[in-house]
Amino acid sequence: MSLSGTKGFAATKINQDELNAYLSEVRMTQEELEEYLSYYDLSLNELKSAEELRDALGPTVTPETIQNLLKQYEMTEAELTELLIEYDELEEGDSIIDTFHFIYDIEDIIDLEMDYDEEEMEYDDEEIIDLMDRLFTEIGLTDEELDRFMNHLLPIVEDPSFETRLMAISDRMDQLEYFETIDELSAEQVAELLSIYNDLQSLLQIQFKFALIQDGVTTNLSLEAYSNLRN
Repeated sequence: MSLSGTKGFAATKINQDELNAYLSEVRMTQEELEEYLSYYDLSLNELKSAEELRDALGPTVTPETIQNLLKQYEMTEAELTELLIEYDELEEGDSIIDTFHFIYDIEDIIDLEMDYDEEEMEYDDEEIIDLMDRLFTEIGLTDEELDRFMNHLLPIVEDPSFETRLMAISDRMDQLEYFETIDELSAEQVAELLSIYNDLQSLLQIQFKFALIQDGVTTNLSLEAYSNLRN
């Protein structure tokens, strides 16, 4: 891969010759590296040497590091390729080495899959129906409303990406500390909770609405107000 295009960038603290050598090592242009770092809220200006870059980004993808990774996770290259394709991180027919630059990116996907496998619970159809019935009875859905909702969900859950997106939302919920009222959360945690709430609505293609009916008067409630009311 050509290293052209490094001109026009702001001067970095890293010696340019060392940086160019590193760019050649990871098969990236300076522009591609800057873009990659920005994903992790980093920039070249924050790093002082190529060694700091190596420490931050980890081992480069090479035939040797791929084999070490496969040995660590007791996988074959075919199994890893299939997993990366399943997660839409690799196109059919493309090679892992040509697609990925850093081992940590591949390792994150493997760890994510392993976490899903460990947490996965097996239910038969009757158990799922019973679980859904109890859940929606608790929140007050009628049989007719439940039937409509289940018919709405069927094509959504059949989407190959549904389980991955749902588990990602579940993982984000697990990161929030246990709380009884929303007042116990920090501003950042409240923002994350609202983001999760919106992502769940988007995933299920529905919109949640809360209301308080008292003395014949209906008052619409925000998620925060509803949470405080329930607790």
